[in-house]
Amino acid sequence: MKVEYYYSIASPFSYLALERFLSLVKKYNLEIDEKPFDLVGEIFSHTGGLPVPKRHPSRQKYRLIEIDRVAKKFNVKINKQPKFFPPSDPHLPAKFVIAACKKGDKLRFGKMCLEYIWSLEKDISDYKILEEICEKLKLNFEEIKNLALSDEIDHKYKKNSKDAIDQNVFGAPSYVLENEIFWGQDRLEYLEDAIKKTTN
Repeated sequence: MKVEYYYSIASPFSYLALERFLSLVKKYNLEIDEKPFDLVGEIFSHTGGLPVPKRHPSRQKYRLIEIDRVAKKFNVKINKQPKFFPPSDPHLPAKFVIAACKKGDKLRFGKMCLEYIWSLEKDISDYKILEEICEKLKLNFEEIKNLALSDEIDHKYKKNSKDAIDQNVFGAPSYVLENEIFWGQDRLEYLEDAIKKTTN
């Protein structure tokens, strides 16, 4: 069973959903098409979303309340206002994730990017940090870097965003199962319901 997994490597709600999503992947032996995308530059601009600093103050305030609320409920360590958010270059780590996926390392690089920005106070736009992640995952940094900076990966990154827009995806994280969209960390239980129906 295949789930398309759209997310931003800088999204707090993608981070808050992570362990629960990975549990579903393991529980149902799901095939995941991991698609990090350009949330602010492409998805928001095409679907009416706004980057955090441009949102109304009441929305900005509630976002922080919600991050804290979800983190406490699911016991996730998070700094809701991390030092390196937004990343100076969110595209670079996303491309590293895609490169790692192409080399067969699925879900781990993106997971670590999210942990690094939201829990460990690290700058995932920094090559030294990306090298550190590669080392922890036992990946060849130069190989991943060269691939991440290639036209092939740039095309894939742009295609992920186009695919999302074409499928009416407008936020992160979003999970698509048989053309049905489940948007947000609070929709994972509905995703599981749909998985159960599909397997029955």
